[in-house]
Amino acid sequence: MKKLKPICTALVIAFAIMSCSGGDDSPTDTTTTTTTGGSGGTTVTNPTYTANIKSIIDNNCVSCHGPGGENASVPLQTYAQVSAKASLIKQRIELPAANASVMPKGGKLSQTNIDLINAWITNGMPN
Repeated sequence: MKKLKPICTALVIAFAIMSCSGGDDSPTDTTTTTTTGGSGGTTVTNPTYTANIKSIIDNNCVSCHGPGGENASVPLQTYAQVSAKASLIKQRIELPAANASVMPKGGKLSQTNIDLINAWITNGMPN
């Protein structure tokens, strides 16, 4: 019985960590994930706009780059709008957090989402 307590504690901690959300910038669809070696994490190998990128943009960019937003003149609501600005988006999300031009203004995206956007652009921005 004494041997089960540390195992149960470890499981409870692991489940608690896994249930914590990374916030609104987390991708919502991971159907294209594959397990990586070594670390046991997952990576999206073929991200698409609809499955992976749209939710990141909607949750982190549209409040400013949508109707009534302070940057509504640079809309990021559709695939066409986002793909047309992909190189600028890539540039802005990779800036250091302290840079005044980093996007989104509320705080830098997670490295996972930066990597997703970069992979999407590198793979030709599939819809």
